[in-house]
Amino acid sequence: MYSILYPDFLAKDDFKYEKPIANGICELIKYDAKESSEIPDEVWSKADALVTGLYMKVDNNLIPKLSSCKIITRMGVGYDLINEEKCGESGIVVSNVPDYGTYEVADHAITLIMNFARGISEYDKLLKESINNNWHHSSVSTIDRVVEKKIGIIGLGRIGTAFALRAKAFGFDISFYDPYIPDGQEKALNINRCNKLEELISTVDYLSIHCLANNETKNLIDASMLKICKPNLVIVNTARGAIVDLDAAYEALKSNKIRAIGLDVLPTEPADKKHPLIDAWLNEKWAQGKIVLTPHSAFYSPTGLIFLREKALKTCIDHLQGVKTSNCVNEEYLIYKSEI
Repeated sequence: MYSILYPDFLAKDDFKYEKPIANGICELIKYDAKESSEIPDEVWSKADALVTGLYMKVDNNLIPKLSSCKIITRMGVGYDLINEEKCGESGIVVSNVPDYGTYEVADHAITLIMNFARGISEYDKLLKESINNNWHHSSVSTIDRVVEKKIGIIGLGRIGTAFALRAKAFGFDISFYDPYIPDGQEKALNINRCNKLEELISTVDYLSIHCLANNETKNLIDASMLKICKPNLVIVNTARGAIVDLDAAYEALKSNKIRAIGLDVLPTEPADKKHPLIDAWLNEKWAQGKIVLTPHSAFYSPTGLIFLREKALKTCIDHLQGVKTSNCVNEEYLIYKSEI
């Protein structure tokens, strides 16, 4: 019987959705840890597979302890906490579940865009403060007609494409930047390709981020990019917090270089109240209605979460039983590629 370890299992149930799949095939072991040191070395060494969540780093200190491990599946899309190269050199497949939250994240991103354009949450907040004084259509500064406005997408993978289809339905003029997408995808969607990020940033009214977090994309949206952006740009990030330089975003927002920012992800989570942008969101009148935060929840729906949990486990079991892993993200580094 296989041993599958969940080192940072956040669900409060006792493998409600996993047990029917694991029955008679594998033993499921869970911890609610954030550091690898919280779990005994012998537990790590006996695990045939790992299913990791939001917090556990699989780094150079942990990987040597994984003497029995053959696959690590990230329960989600991003795998920036896993050293996939070192895992590959150790013969460990790294996989993710890229298709579980496609609808949810795309819906969340377009909702943040439209929330600014139509002022929904800000109207509601103002009316709660004073119905008589704030019962007026022009009390929100971010209102906009979006038809034919230019919207930019960074990352045209599954989620970026789903977002593009939603933006198209609202009448946006859509452009994207993604150097890893082959030529022709823009023709299939009838949207515009930008070959340089600078070209995208300088021409769009709205920007939605849907790329992975890695060394290439860390602080991708920084002060230099915001310096050349179109005035009154609205930014939405539902990808990873590290992609947007929060200091630069704060300065651009305060100086009215950008109109608004919607963030489902932050460099530090939960939000750091001491950061100027977070402090402004909480306390500054000038920032009212210009900043919307959600708690890394874009991926979530009950249906999507069940799919995620089931597929993460099935991916591990399939690999252990010799089935090719379709979502391997470190194939180029694997020593034992014949085992994929």
